[in-house]
Amino acid sequence: MNKEIRKGLGKRIRELRRSGGFTQEKLGEKAGLNYKFIGELERGQVNVSLDSLAKIAEALLVKVGDLFSEERVFVQKIFIREKNQLSSLSPQNVRVIKKALRLLNNIFSKM
Repeated sequence: MNKEIRKGLGKRIRELRRSGGFTQEKLGEKAGLNYKFIGELERGQVNVSLDSLAKIAEALLVKVGDLFSEERVFVQKIFIREKNQLSSLSPQNVRVIKKALRLLNNIFSKM
C-alpha cells in the first residue's frame, strides 16, 4: 500500500475515532486490536488487513467504505456504564443492538 494512502486512511480513522469520542485504547478494545496498532495505523506506519478494517468499522458503527470516504459520517457515541440495564445483556444481545443501531444510523443518514 502506498505511504500516502496509508496516511490518508490513518487520518480518516483518527477523525472517525475522535468524532465518536473514543481513545485509541477504547477503539482497540472494541475492535479486538492492540491500541498500539491503532496508533501506528493512524500515523500511516503499518499496512492493515481487510479483517482489521472490518473490525474497526464495526467498532465505530460505520461501513468499511466510510473509512476511505471524505464525506462527513455520523459516528454514534455509545457509553455503557457498569451498573445499568445494558450491562446485564449477553455479548450476543449487545451485538444485535449494535447492528440495529447501525441500521437506524444508515437509514437516518440518507434522509
